[in-house]
Amino acid sequence: MKTTKPANVTVTLDEDTFATFTEASEIVEKAGIRVPTSQLVQTMLNAEIQRLSARKIAQRFLKSVIQQIGGLQNGALDDEDEETIPQVRATKA
Repeated sequence: MKTTKPANVTVTLDEDTFATFTEASEIVEKAGIRVPTSQLVQTMLNAEIQRLSARKIAQRFLKSVIQQIGGLQNGALDDEDEETIPQVRATKA
């Protein structure tokens, strides 16, 4: 039996993304349902978590972090390969 553990996550959206979620909230509100933007973001994140495995999400996060710090060379992380841990070479500063 799997036991789930709750986690609190803070999400920072750029202005364009936030505006898109806000617009979606306003469209839904015009249909008679009040959905705060933060709840809509949470719903979309939960849907994405259910669509992908936790391992796949963690791999994408790791890939993003490595790309941002400049350590990813020659496509060391492949989204299709979930079973291996890539070797990442340190770059000279």
